[in-house]
Amino acid sequence: MNNRFSKVEYTKKLGLGGATFGNLLADGIFGGVDKENSIKIITHAFNLGIRIFDTAPFYGLGKSELWYGEALKNLNRSDYNLTTKCGRLLIKPGNLTHSVSKKEIEEGKVEAVFDYSESGIRRSVDESLKRLGVDYLDTLLLHDPDWANKEKDALRHAFPAMLKMKEEKIIRSIGCGMNEWEMPSRFIEQVPIDKVLLAGRYTLLENSSSSRFMNQCREKNVKVIIGGPYNSGILARNLNTPVSYNYEIAPMIMIKKARSIEKITSEFKVSLKAASMQFVLSHPQVFSVVPGMSSKEEVKDNIAVSKLEIPKGLWEELCRQGYIQDESL
Repeated sequence: MNNRFSKVEYTKKLGLGGATFGNLLADGIFGGVDKENSIKIITHAFNLGIRIFDTAPFYGLGKSELWYGEALKNLNRSDYNLTTKCGRLLIKPGNLTHSVSKKEIEEGKVEAVFDYSESGIRRSVDESLKRLGVDYLDTLLLHDPDWANKEKDALRHAFPAMLKMKEEKIIRSIGCGMNEWEMPSRFIEQVPIDKVLLAGRYTLLENSSSSRFMNQCREKNVKVIIGGPYNSGILARNLNTPVSYNYEIAPMIMIKKARSIEKITSEFKVSLKAASMQFVLSHPQVFSVVPGMSSKEEVKDNIAVSKLEIPKGLWEELCRQGYIQDESL
């Protein structure tokens, strides 16, 4: 076991994911935060020291970006790091050219459509900047090319457009964000990507194959943003109640695996949630971890578990029993 877990304090890597703002997933088990509480959560996170924020046009169909804009508008732009995504345009149903208004977004009168063209990517960024109330993005990620078989379009059109905007300094770093590691693995061999947001595939519950991707990122000098560090809930909630996994109701096979891991963490008097958070925060290639948070209490709790001192023996036991298969250890 190397010194990967020698640090106690990882809070600087902890960010706030915006997928819960305006969304409702997994039959209500995951997410669903209204405007007033979203703004309170973002403000509370900043006041407690969180400086990395992640959102997307798709989250809440524009609501997440709008509410981030409201919460951050009076802050010094250099005091926080902001990521959003591109690849989907928000439109009025049936009208591809109509740029939707704030009122239409908040009334839910919009839909999202994939558009990986150069003009579509640029339009997406322009509209996101307006919703967020900023003049540049720290990171722009191409969103979900795995959802719509968009790998070729990403390479031919979307990434070249993103690289142009990086040259124009509208964007400081580029990358992709999705729920698999295989496509990003191919992308980083062909495009000078800065970051990859990997949601739910490198976690304490799932790391046997994705650890190879993490090593590839190290070799290519690509930083990783971890989304879904709790696999959308299963690693952070009472496993004797309904929980979500991969944005859906968790199947029993995953609940049983999580319970087995929790049995080990409990022997070391460590919560499953704390071990799950620190497992991803501790990876040297991880730039940030951006869990969705649905309340001010969750913000406070995520900060707390990122600071806990966890016995080295826990990681050794998890490795011994095969729950951690990570070449960085």
